[in-house]
Amino acid sequence: MSAGPNAARSRAPRSGPVLWGVALSVAAVFWALAGPASAQVRDRRLRWRTIETEHFAVHYPQPLGMLARRVADVAERAHARLVTVFDHAPRERVEMVLTDDTDSANGSATPLPFANIRLFASAPSDLTPLGDYDDWFTVLVTHEDTHIVHLDTIGGIPALINAVLGKSYAPNLIQPRWFIEGLATHVESAETSGGRIRSTMFEMYMRMATLEDRLLTLDQLSSSVDAWPRGTAWYLYGGRFVDFIARRYGRDALTQISHAYGRQLVPYGVNRVAQRVTGKTFVELYAEWQDDLREKHGRVRDEVVATGRVEGERITFHGELARSPRFVDEETLVYYVADGHNDPALRLIDRSGHDPRQLTRVVGEAYAAPAGRGRMIYDSLDAHRDIYFMNDLFMIDGGERTRLTEGLRAQHPDLAPDGRRLVFTSNSAGTTHLMMADLQDVQASARVLLRSRRYEQVFTPRWSPDGTTIAISRWRAPGYRDVVLVDAQSGDVRAVTDDRALDTGPAWSPDGRTLYFSSDRTGIANLFAYDLETGATHQVTNSLSGAYAPTVNPNGRELVYLGYTSFGFDLFRLPLDRSTWRDAPLYENNRPAAVEPGESALLSSRYRPARTVYPRSYLLDFQPDSFGTQLGVTIAGTDLAEHHRYAARVGVSLAEGYVNADASWVFQRTPAPVTLHAFRRVALRGGLQVAGEERNWVEDAIGADVGLNYSIPRMLHAESISANYSVVNLRQGEPFGGTLDPNTPPPVLPTTGRLASLRVGWGYSNVRQHFYDMFPSEGRNFGASISLSHPVLGSAFRAASLSWSWTRHVEAPWRQHHVFSLRYGGGISGGDLGHRGVFALGGFGDASLFDQLRNQSSLGGTALRGYDPFSRAGTQFQLVQLEYRFPLFRIMRGIQTLPVYLNRTYALVFVDVGDAYRGRFDPTTLRVGAGAEIFLDFTLGFILPFTMRIGFAYGFMDEEAGGAQFYAHLGVPF
Repeated sequence: MSAGPNAARSRAPRSGPVLWGVALSVAAVFWALAGPASAQVRDRRLRWRTIETEHFAVHYPQPLGMLARRVADVAERAHARLVTVFDHAPRERVEMVLTDDTDSANGSATPLPFANIRLFASAPSDLTPLGDYDDWFTVLVTHEDTHIVHLDTIGGIPALINAVLGKSYAPNLIQPRWFIEGLATHVESAETSGGRIRSTMFEMYMRMATLEDRLLTLDQLSSSVDAWPRGTAWYLYGGRFVDFIARRYGRDALTQISHAYGRQLVPYGVNRVAQRVTGKTFVELYAEWQDDLREKHGRVRDEVVATGRVEGERITFHGELARSPRFVDEETLVYYVADGHNDPALRLIDRSGHDPRQLTRVVGEAYAAPAGRGRMIYDSLDAHRDIYFMNDLFMIDGGERTRLTEGLRAQHPDLAPDGRRLVFTSNSAGTTHLMMADLQDVQASARVLLRSRRYEQVFTPRWSPDGTTIAISRWRAPGYRDVVLVDAQSGDVRAVTDDRALDTGPAWSPDGRTLYFSSDRTGIANLFAYDLETGATHQVTNSLSGAYAPTVNPNGRELVYLGYTSFGFDLFRLPLDRSTWRDAPLYENNRPAAVEPGESALLSSRYRPARTVYPRSYLLDFQPDSFGTQLGVTIAGTDLAEHHRYAARVGVSLAEGYVNADASWVFQRTPAPVTLHAFRRVALRGGLQVAGEERNWVEDAIGADVGLNYSIPRMLHAESISANYSVVNLRQGEPFGGTLDPNTPPPVLPTTGRLASLRVGWGYSNVRQHFYDMFPSEGRNFGASISLSHPVLGSAFRAASLSWSWTRHVEAPWRQHHVFSLRYGGGISGGDLGHRGVFALGGFGDASLFDQLRNQSSLGGTALRGYDPFSRAGTQFQLVQLEYRFPLFRIMRGIQTLPVYLNRTYALVFVDVGDAYRGRFDPTTLRVGAGAEIFLDFTLGFILPFTMRIGFAYGFMDEEAGGAQFYAHLGVPF
């Protein structure tokens, strides 16, 4: 019997592990490795290699050989220091994978099921808290290896559990993320001459939150952060809070906390451990640290005021993230904004901040360059070869978007005054180069103007008004981020700055005599003006927060820049008054000496998935089945490069002794990943009639299937195509039994035999949900699938079914985050008796809240509410659901460091209309239900998100199956 709409409700895999700590450790692994599989796995052109050192194995696609050797050298140097700092050395070699399939700078690490690190080759942009580093890979590897050494510190009973179950429980992995990330952020700065503790942008975030009295509370920091700077807060607050503890009690206190917590059988006693080591709880320490912040930042404020505060007028008030302001003409600006309430987009506004209007939606941070006659050139993420999703250049002209490059990983465009030559940056293997191209055919004419040395970076090129020179921000070892001038013909370079200050965002005056830029040489990012004739540099602003990315009005009388408040970045307008300028101070370097890493002279070998793919642990679980409860054992794994994934489970019915088994393997080394699946399932089924009565019988199903899934990502939507072929042999698991009476109708026996099916599906979605939305607010998705069983396919039966669904979300015009959501689903089936698809409709079934929490399962929202579950059944169905959804409260509170946190509440009212039936559609049989639901998002164990649904529904038809219904369970809207 095919699954109907009720059976198709989304559920998380039911695990039910014996130990909650094990479950949370596993969940934390998925957090650490969050994100899709590496795109480069699907690229068959790439050959994977491995370099081995004493403590690391670095796996990488072949073009990254030199970078992999550099990472190997950095890793060994960092590891030698960290095992001393934490007084712990992992017993196993750390497996590391290095990829270059994204323009984002990031990494992740986890000790489970084995110590492994994942690194992206791209370096961070110049306008980010990550931008302060002596060597990017030194900072990145130090941060991630800190996670490995810290989280691998396991002792006491947890170590005994791992000896029995395999490495599956790491207590340090079940800590508030502010401590995990804060510890690594502290160490990355203590062990290098850069890092986020030294970042003046991070310090600006902290300073303005303090001075504007918007510091996060410890309960907010310990769970889900629903306020700017969102997830960055774990690094921002955590790094500085941990650094405060280290300065007050010594770094050894952090080591003692790591060892003490790593021996705890029951996690969450974070305050008890802190008090044992320092004499104070984290709650008390956090209050002391906030007092320290207020005193320190109060002094900074007084110093800035005393020397004469010079800042612009704030002209936008959205906060969150803004980038790349550019004057289009004397009255109009274009810039990028992502405020969490609307689509990330390029917006046009007038110079006073009025009349904002969206120019175009984008994906990722976008930089725009005016191109005359209402045209704009910009960068955005988009797909390449249906494998990669990286930055490329686009032009919008009168609402029509044209793609200028594909696969060039191009960013930061700027058009020459002649309107023909285009400059931009191009990223590859951890290095970015300055490129030039002809606007008429950018892809074909792109050429390198300034070839960077290995691992150097260039950003935000800007043409001089006469078209002879290009100003850029450039990073070079060991940690110099400077503004330089590049000759547009020869590529020769002339330095404007040459120090460890972060000098970024160059912009020309209209006459070409002055170059403006941002520099944090004073400890706060301010705007400076460099006179190209005299070589003199003057300080333009004296900001309390910070000033970045200036752009000068074509009239030459004012500039606009990115400023900051505790709500995030906004645009500020400043009249250019040279009488307020002061001589620029020199940069004072108080950093420790930077150590430039080398490149290990090691031979590589062919990558072998077998070295990391085998199972390292297993989980025990209890799951319900047709006979009661089933005890199961599960193993799962993937090789580090994610060429292969597998999972297998064997379960035994505790009531009847039946053995169920399930195994799957996914090969991801193809553009369309291949899935092989085999199973045996013993369960009670209907379809047996004896003496005219319906009885259950035991079905023993043994089968296998093979599937393909091809994804087609695009900038603003995605599609997928799937195909699956399955064969299952259906047989009776035990004799039917019973006594036949000649006076009763003959028995109707279930049909058994071989059922082979081919299923093909297609899906499309452009649905989007903004950060502050509580549910999807815009877009539509459509899905359809067809299944066919026929002797040609090897089936003993003939059956066919077609099902489809369509969903549309529209934000209410009168209130943001209020949404109308409409869903229509339908299906039709037919075929041999006993094997035709049967659809069923009804409300939600009984769900034990305890079991749902234990198994981390959730019910979806596709149902005919107000009626008993599965009360309507047939070979066809139609179901329409209309909901009006609206937010109630953003609670965002817990109790200090307790692992229970209330996030947000929202509600909806609904009308459901539908029926499952046989034969012709009869609108008079449609069932109608209506009601309301309230949802509560909450977090357990610092990292596990859940949603509680409490609802009332009333079915207006069918006295037996309809009427008033109340329900409460874990569930989400459709």
